[in-house]
Order: sequence, then structure tokens, then C-alpha cells
Amino acid sequence: MKRPLETDGYDENDDEKEISGGIVASVIPDEFLEKHSSEFHKACRHIMRIDKSLVEIILKGDFPLFLKDKREVDFQFYYDKLASAIISQQISGIAAKSIKKRLIDYFGGKFPAFGELHDELVDPIKRQKVQACGFSARKMEYLESLTNYFCEKENSIKDLFANGTDDEIVEQLTKNIKGIGPWSSKMFLLTGLSRMDVFAPDDLGIARGFSKYLSDKPLLVEELKRNRVAAKRSKIKHKKLNWVIYDDDLMEKFAAQFSPYRSVLMFILWRMAATNVEAMANNEKEFVSN
Repeated sequence: MKRPLETDGYDENDDEKEISGGIVASVIPDEFLEKHSSEFHKACRHIMRIDKSLVEIILKGDFPLFLKDKREVDFQFYYDKLASAIISQQISGIAAKSIKKRLIDYFGGKFPAFGELHDELVDPIKRQKVQACGFSARKMEYLESLTNYFCEKENSIKDLFANGTDDEIVEQLTKNIKGIGPWSSKMFLLTGLSRMDVFAPDDLGIARGFSKYLSDKPLLVEELKRNRVAAKRSKIKHKKLNWVIYDDDLMEKFAAQFSPYRSVLMFILWRMAATNVEAMANNEKEFVSN
């Protein structure tokens, strides 16, 4: 079986025969597979061709984003996801939930439709009431930017989400919505559009999970650094020196072999980064419920 990044003498057809012959079924219980989408099954097969030891992380729990039974997606769902991202920025999870609950309560027990919120924001009195749910002046500006974009460009956004590449979507979201940057856009690709090949080396949890994965693989570290053209430095900083921050180009080189299923790799690395399994599971559910 191929090691990560090892290609000499490797024949993918051999792995395909081995996997299709029952390796996935023998190590991943049927009840686990039956809960998840067929695309997730393909991702598991691909990941196990590269490193079968990752099955232990996969089986730590269900992957809510890849379950068969999920909320039906509509255009409002996309708005909800991006609005939730804006609400959650730079505040604690508890604070974000509190603001979101007050907003939902203000709108009669449901998250507001973008057209509905637009009508509130153009009325100075109603705008103040929305802001009183806990929004700073800057977050109100961001929320208004998102709302206006969805109201004014609905058809072009639908076409973008249906036919645009990941890079095109990230470019348009960051260009048209104040407060939505590259990281938030990538998270939307993952949790809003369910794209299967997203990878964000600038995410703290991903960087930490990657560091943990490499902690007992010095030869793989050497291989990742071999033939390195130019370093792409990580922007992640941390005060505790109990784990190593690897540069983005090394993370991207490692992740490339998992394409087109890097999204599942992201969740595996997030799981590796977590020390509390229950908290990890709750965080994964948040990706779906937000």
C-alpha cells in the first residue's frame, strides 16, 4: 500500500482491486457507511489508498456534513450560512449563539429571509431594533452588504453557485460582501455548497491537526521539503510551542494527493486537532446547523 507522497512503483489499479475486494467494507462498518452519502464512500476509499491508518479517525463518529439525511438546500440556506459566518466573526461561540437567538426571536422564531431583513434595514427605527440584537456598527455594515448583494444579484449568485469554480466563488464573495474574506468563503464552499475538494491551510485547527499527523513521520516531513521551489509561509501564530507550525506550501503539497476529496481530509485533520471528542462532535454539528 502506498505511503503518503510515495509514487515509485505504485499502481493505482492494484489498490482499486484491493479496495473493491472488500477492504473498506471490512474496516468500516456497514451501518456507518449507510448513514453517509455515496460521495463520502468514494472519499473514504481514496483516503484509505493513501493512508489506511486514518480509518481510526474516520470511525470516531459520524460526519454530519456528509450524512444522507440533511436539510433541503435552497437559496435562503446560502444566505443563512453567510449571515451566520458574519455573526460568528471574532466573538465566542456562546456570544454568537446569543445574538443569533435574539435575531430569530425578533423575527418571530425564524432566521429572517434576506428580502425581509432588507426591508428592516432601510427603515431607521427598525434598523436600530435589529442592531439591538447585539450587532456592532461594523457587523451591521457587513450584514447589510450581504443582504443587499443577495437582493440585487440573486440570479447571478444562483448561477455562480451552480456553475462557478471554487476559486470563482471565493473571488466573487470576497469582492461583493464586506466582512467575508477568503477563509469564510472557503468555509462556505464546504458547509454551504458541500464542495468536496476544499482545503484551508490558514485554518488553525487544520494546521494543528496536520502537525499532529506529522509528529511521528519525520521521513514524510523530509519528503515534503524535497524539491521545494519556494516556501509559502504560514500566517498562523501561537504562543504555546507544544506543536510545530508547518508552512502552507508543505500542507498544500500533502493535501494535493487527497484531491478531489480534500474536504473530508479537512474534517479528519480537525478531528486530530481536537482533544475533547464530545466538543469535536458538537463543532462538526455546528457546520450543518449554522
